[in-house]
Amino acid sequence: MNRFIIRILLATAVAAAAGACVKEDRERHDPIVRLAFEPVMHTRVRSAAGDAGDAGDAGDAVGTSFGVSVWQLPEELAWETDQQSALPLLDAARLVRDGERWLPESGNDWPSNRYTLTCIGFAPYEAAAGCDATYGVRFEEVDTSTDPGDLRYTLPQTDLVKSHNGGVVTLPLVQALCEVDFRVRGVNGYEDTEVYVRSITLDNVGIRGDFRSLPAPTWTLRGNNAPLTLFEGEIRLEYAPQETGSTLRLIPQELNSTVTVEYEFLAPTGARLPQSDTTEPVERTLEAGRHYTFTLAVSPAGAEVIPELPDQTTESEAKP
Repeated sequence: MNRFIIRILLATAVAAAAGACVKEDRERHDPIVRLAFEPVMHTRVRSAAGDAGDAGDAGDAVGTSFGVSVWQLPEELAWETDQQSALPLLDAARLVRDGERWLPESGNDWPSNRYTLTCIGFAPYEAAAGCDATYGVRFEEVDTSTDPGDLRYTLPQTDLVKSHNGGVVTLPLVQALCEVDFRVRGVNGYEDTEVYVRSITLDNVGIRGDFRSLPAPTWTLRGNNAPLTLFEGEIRLEYAPQETGSTLRLIPQELNSTVTVEYEFLAPTGARLPQSDTTEPVERTLEAGRHYTFTLAVSPAGAEVIPELPDQTTESEAKP
């Protein structure tokens, strides 16, 4: 064989071997890693004296769907100062479950380790109007006269690297709404009188609004306040407080509303006498991620809201 041809073949083989070594070295130091997520749903406690809260796996929330937006930046830049240079990788993408992880429906990998990622998550996927770097997660035209669902979002999870946690990004989802429920009880001196509560209504509450998570989580109420019925049915009162069985999600706001209670009490003749009473205004700052319980004392003499315990439900912190 011609020596010139042999030299060409040897050079080609050496170049191929060198290229393979370079590729192997690059893959060893910058491996291909599947982009995956772990949504964390924060749980609640009733008060500081209750059981400690925990951060639950998203699998505990049956039927919950998740979405995420992701941006990438060169590793020498930071989201806080260089956000305008970030390039979108995922735009409000749906996540699908894959065993213990959640993957983008489009099946993305992490970019080169020369880049970091910043992520914003939300749930339910269908409820969000969008998720961008300017306004974050947006929930629009939310109407709490019917249950809007458990609206959740994350603050930006910034400057993440794929070498951390096997490329799995934790999404600590916090609640955008608050929750309110009422309990009812009888009054001393009326133990021999049967009283039946039929309905409980907050008379003046904001029930519609828009939310955005950036630059700070903010609700904007829409339209006029309106009555909101929290309970309809029948509960025979006892002296010990009883749950009405209704917990409603509300938009965080400055609550200043009377409560109207429709009830009946049993007269000595055996007839049920219908009665309606309206309490003094309930004034309370309702904050996102909190659960508020109010107790109504009801008797033939009227209804009143019992002062709250100092500790209200707060959303627990995630475990480190």
